[in-house]
Parts: sequence; C-alpha cells; structure tokens
Amino acid sequence: MNVAPLLSAEQLSVSVGHKTLCSGLDWQVAPGQFWCVLGRNGIGKTTLLHTLAGLRRPAGGRVLIEGRDIQTISAQQLARLRGLLAQQQADAFSSSVLAAVVAGRHPYQFGFGWDMEDDRALALQALEQVRMAAFSAHDVMRLSGGERQRVGLATLLVQDPLLFMLDEPTAHQDAAAQIVVMALLQKIANEIADALPPQKAVIAACHDINLVARYASHVLLLGDGQVWQGTAGSVLQPEILQAAFGCSFEVVENGARRLFMPVASVS
Repeated sequence: MNVAPLLSAEQLSVSVGHKTLCSGLDWQVAPGQFWCVLGRNGIGKTTLLHTLAGLRRPAGGRVLIEGRDIQTISAQQLARLRGLLAQQQADAFSSSVLAAVVAGRHPYQFGFGWDMEDDRALALQALEQVRMAAFSAHDVMRLSGGERQRVGLATLLVQDPLLFMLDEPTAHQDAAAQIVVMALLQKIANEIADALPPQKAVIAACHDINLVARYASHVLLLGDGQVWQGTAGSVLQPEILQAAFGCSFEVVENGARRLFMPVASVS
C-alpha cells in the first residue's frame, strides 16, 4: 500500500550566498519514518533543515507538506503540521520550565484563554518523557545546555506536530540522555494510535553515525555536490561514508549492530 508522504522536496536547491549546498533534490518523508540527515560540519544540514521547515526560501524547487506548498500555509496551520527544535535554545528572560513547555500549546489556542489544567498535564507528561519532570519549577536560564535542549524537546512534544524536525537533538547530552532522546524520537515515528498506521515522521540533523545506525530508519547523507538517500542500512556503507566524510571507516560487528569507526583521512 502506497502511503502519501508528509513532506516532499521537489527539485530543491539550497544556497548560502554564492555557495550551493544542494541542487535538484527530490526527497520524500512518509509517516512512520525516522530520517537522520548526516554530513560533515558546515555541509549545510542546518540550512537544509530550516529550508524544509519553511524558515527560509529555497534557491530553487519547492517543499510540500501533505501535498501543499509550505510557502502557502498559514503560520498557525504550519505549526500544527511541523515543529522545529533548533540546535540551541535562546532565552531572553526567566521562566519556569513548566511554563516554557506549556508554550508549545500555542498553535492550538485561540484568543487569550485556554484550559491551563489540560495544558499543564500535557507539559508534565512531556517532561516525564525527557526525564526532566523534577525540573518543572526550575528557571530555564539556570539549566545546563543539555537540560535546556531536553526541555525544548518536551515543548515540541506538546506542540504535537505531524512532522518533528530537530537540529542536533543529542547536542550537549551525556551518553544516557542521548539514548533517551533517540529512543523517544524512534518511538514517535513508529507510534500507532487507535489501530491506525503511524501518522508522524521525524527528521533530525545528526553527527553521531553510530547513534544514527542504531535508531534511524532512513538516512539523507550530504556530500560535496552529492546526496545519498535511502534506508539506514543501504546508505551507511563504508565506501559511501568515506566519500561523504573524507576519511575511511572500519566496520565493527557487535551482535546485531554495526559500529562505524573512522580510521584514517583520505588525501
């Protein structure tokens, strides 16, 4: 059975200044998929993600969400369809963690009032999912970078879009927190509600190849002038990684898992 994509890139070109980061990209993200975007530092993962989220216009082509051009969708509708977690969270003033997470319900509210009890319950549940419930009364400006990033993820959870977009969601996280975050994103993509097939999808820009190999269903790998896309198993191959990262990789088999170890730069 063919499933309509949540997101489509049609002949998408992304540029910064006079530099073209990708050109003529055709790509589809379907419900139930967890895509990780990989590539060297500075290759354009963040810029691509912001373009896919509708925060910047492409140099060419277009981005569709549920078959609609992203540039034609109202801000409130778009916030229900896709949510973006930036690489860093900037707080201009003090706020409790709980209040910061409740703000994720804004796309569903009208006028000046809403049912705070329901919103608070959803926010507390999201904080539990990211292991931050004990911090609900803390000031967001006093959190560590990793803690603040997980609060940002909780805010995205209560926003509850169909398409989750995240820029380096494991940045600043310790090893245990990285596992919590990636397992949660995998669960979001795979979740089945009321006997329906999966409704959501996840796109995350990442840098840890082994976390991607463990949790992602699909990979979009950016190289200089080249893009590889497909299932994680088909893209995460030593020769492809070498072409994209400029170093050779050794594959270590660890039971059902494969670990990719960079071993030498390629001149």
